[in-house]
Amino acid sequence: MTQDTVEIPDDELAATLATRGESAQARTRAEAAFRTLYDRHAKRLLAFLGGRVNAAALDDVHQDVWAKVWQAVPTRYHGGNFRAWVHQVARNVVIDHGRKRGFAPLTEGENVVDHRQADDATAVEAERRAALAKCLQKLERANAAVADLVRSRVAGESYDSYCTRTGMPSDKAYRAFHQAKAQLQACVEGISP
Repeated sequence: MTQDTVEIPDDELAATLATRGESAQARTRAEAAFRTLYDRHAKRLLAFLGGRVNAAALDDVHQDVWAKVWQAVPTRYHGGNFRAWVHQVARNVVIDHGRKRGFAPLTEGENVVDHRQADDATAVEAERRAALAKCLQKLERANAAVADLVRSRVAGESYDSYCTRTGMPSDKAYRAFHQAKAQLQACVEGISP
């Protein structure tokens, strides 16, 4: 016997967050709504942040984003695409994080090069790319499907699109990609000087 579950839309969950101060019962409902929103959006938000902050700061920035979401939903979220709104909050947190650390974040498409170190950076980047190519070949020999997943994700294909195209379950794709990413990073660090 299967039970049909109705997924509560993000807008309704966010509205529940906005009423959290009315009573203890409202606070409990708001916390449950927040957990649901977190469960729905945390993985993609982590992936988004992973490309914008260093690994050491990733968890702190991720927590800061969700703290801002908790605070801002009642007054700043006015409906619409919740995921897009959360990502806008995340962009602002990343900017604030960068300012606290003493640098301005890059805008999309902007490249900053310290010309005094450009030659060294170019050489190191070339070595890392060569090491990554070797590691990808090694991954290809070990597991062609996972190598295809990595190449697809790096090329910008979404998990949903990849899973639809290949028939791989999304939970398996997430797990496989993150394991492969860790293996590739360890491999590259082991090969490059």
